[in-house]
Amino acid sequence: MFFSGFSYHQQPGSPGDASAAPSDDRDHNLTVLLTFGIFFSFILLYLVAGVIWASVFTACAVVLSFCYLKIRQRAALRHRAAMRAARSRGGTEAAVVLSAIPAFAYKREGGIGGGGDATGWAQCVICLGLVQVGEVVRRLPVCKHLFHVECIDMWLRSHSTCPICRAAVQPNAAGQPEPPPV
Repeated sequence: MFFSGFSYHQQPGSPGDASAAPSDDRDHNLTVLLTFGIFFSFILLYLVAGVIWASVFTACAVVLSFCYLKIRQRAALRHRAAMRAARSRGGTEAAVVLSAIPAFAYKREGGIGGGGDATGWAQCVICLGLVQVGEVVRRLPVCKHLFHVECIDMWLRSHSTCPICRAAVQPNAAGQPEPPPV
């Protein structure tokens, strides 16, 4: 056999053969079986422990995900409630701001040299559409940015600043317009 050279048993006919007891083979077999048994029990224990830890980790991940989603859901509900409350109390403020900004029909500004040929164009950054001649627009008083009436009215119902530069739409309490933030 392959492992016979590694055996600690003495070969028959070698010196000291008389001291070898017949139970040595059984002890050797028992030692090998116990070694393999211990080895495989550790492997089995490692696999079972791995499954247990994987189950614990998965359960923790599921619980954390559930908690995170609940927190996000509650935050969204709070945000919607705050928006409803702001709309209900800020609806009159938005109407006052909108009535203070005049609406007018858009005309292109004059071309180079002051001639009558109008070549300028404007774009509404809210809807990203070009402003056509004759469309009704509003120009914000502080920063002079131009928008379609429908677009800027919808924006100002939920915001109090310019969508481009974030300058306050209404002048401050002293009557001086606020500069846009840097």
